[in-house]
Amino acid sequence: MRWLIAALLVWILGCPLNMLPPSGGIVCTEIFIYGINLTLTDEAGEPITGATVTLTSGDFSETMLDLGSGVYAGAGERAGTYSMLIEADGFGSETVADIVVDADECHVIPVAREVALTAAG
Repeated sequence: MRWLIAALLVWILGCPLNMLPPSGGIVCTEIFIYGINLTLTDEAGEPITGATVTLTSGDFSETMLDLGSGVYAGAGERAGTYSMLIEADGFGSETVADIVVDADECHVIPVAREVALTAAG
């Protein structure tokens, strides 16, 4: 039993203060979380890359990152209600409204959307 108490004391005293949980007991990570993840395809389910996807929330606006293979990410660590305008060469544009990104004590809670664009013409 003494060795257990000694080991616990060594661990607590040797642990940097920023590694200890705050008084509420929640430990947050430093990972960066995107609030909105989009999978963009054509009508046949083939991924669309190179699109311009713009998120807006009030006065805030950003272009989502194109991660390749039809996957886009945005609203990094930013809760809010968003509209998403999707524009891609050879396709009609599409708007998705009222995308709500919530947050917990540490990070945003990601939401995923799948959109299939119709070819223009």
